[in-house]
Amino acid sequence: MNGPRSAVLISSRVNCHYLSGFTGSNGYLLVAESRAVIFTDFRYLEQAKNECPGFEVVQISGGYEPLAKVVTDMSLECVSFESLHTSYAHHQRIRSALTDRIFLNPAEGAVERLRSTKDESEIELLEAAVNLADSAMEQALQSVHTGVTEIEIAKVIEACLRELGADAVAFDTIVGAGVNGAMPHHRADQTLIKKGDPVVIDMGALFKGYRSDLTRTVLADPSGKDNEKFEEIYGIVLESQLAAEKAAEPGMKAADLDKISRGVIKKSGYGTYFGHGLGHGVGLDIHERPMVVPSSSDVIEVGSVFTIEPGIYLPDWGGVRIEDVLLMEESGPRVLTKSPK
Repeated sequence: MNGPRSAVLISSRVNCHYLSGFTGSNGYLLVAESRAVIFTDFRYLEQAKNECPGFEVVQISGGYEPLAKVVTDMSLECVSFESLHTSYAHHQRIRSALTDRIFLNPAEGAVERLRSTKDESEIELLEAAVNLADSAMEQALQSVHTGVTEIEIAKVIEACLRELGADAVAFDTIVGAGVNGAMPHHRADQTLIKKGDPVVIDMGALFKGYRSDLTRTVLADPSGKDNEKFEEIYGIVLESQLAAEKAAEPGMKAADLDKISRGVIKKSGYGTYFGHGLGHGVGLDIHERPMVVPSSSDVIEVGSVFTIEPGIYLPDWGGVRIEDVLLMEESGPRVLTKSPK
């Protein structure tokens, strides 16, 4: 905030939830030093009162006139808004609702920086989400056989998560059999798994708003010749991942961690086949800070929860990716994921 006559307008649904506890689908916050207001429509008025202690609840019906009235009542001179989450059209509507004397200040990433480290209650929920994913992955891997479709594997995961108490999958489940595994975000379809196919499974659990992320790669009903190529690629990816998990420490630049893991794959001659970042933070969003990528300026702090997920993707063969979720503690990283690899 820029002073006692300033406030921040929070429009991202995830950031609204993080700051207020609100889980409705329509609403935004105005937060000042001495007053916090949640704006929502009729459907969520009682819900907002229950979920958002400490927030004044104001009803909206389509426009930004209620916001303008509160801004005037508070005698604000500046309203900072989330530039990454506010479209040009909404910015124009906000601008037209407020008087010309109100300065609209674009602010970027303030709440995301707060979310990049987790408190004890968040870590507890994330650990529960990770444990759910571990259990579902165990069931999924037992289902990988010749003649089974990718979508059947995805359905096993979803059913298992529901049965165990997850709210939903954290994102659309990725199952890539054979050459489909060379596409890092291939969505599970009706492709039949063939004998000797490498099969990439990337999935996660949603639990009380928090998300886990887990990838394992296995060989379907392998024979001797199938094993040779798979073991080569898998061994390199595993070495790359373990090198990063060993090197991670509090205060480390995320880009430096990416460089360590990427260096293992480059040294093995497959550098051009690892084309995505090493990892990302997880929490209320499946991808959040710290971003563990070459271009990142993020720092991995105590309380950061993030993934390590190197991969090699060969278009005429398939892919291998191995992904764990880590929690950075004062003594170093703790791997939350328990699935064998």
